[in-house]
Amino acid sequence: AAQSGLAGKWTGADRNNHPVTLELVVEGEEATGTLAVGPDPVKTLANGKVQGTTVTFTTPAMMNGRETAITWRGELKDDRLTFTRRLAGGPEMSALSLQRAAR
Repeated sequence: AAQSGLAGKWTGADRNNHPVTLELVVEGEEATGTLAVGPDPVKTLANGKVQGTTVTFTTPAMMNGRETAITWRGELKDDRLTFTRRLAGGPEMSALSLQRAAR
């Protein structure tokens, strides 16, 4: 039951106050879906995995004209999904907390 608790639509804002929308589809231990952050194009989740109340996935990103990946790790607690993000080979980025969108 905890795994299906991760599925659905999650919304919030990043530290720059850009709206964030995550559509998460969970099948077994696999997570797929899409992520929209502010004015950026919607990204498709890759390498999505679910373990208990934790979800991890990567999204593509452009940095200085090079394609790289951001690794996301989310923890579900009290109906909030709190993510830590790390740029490939780089430092951890600001945390991001999303809440379940009204169904």
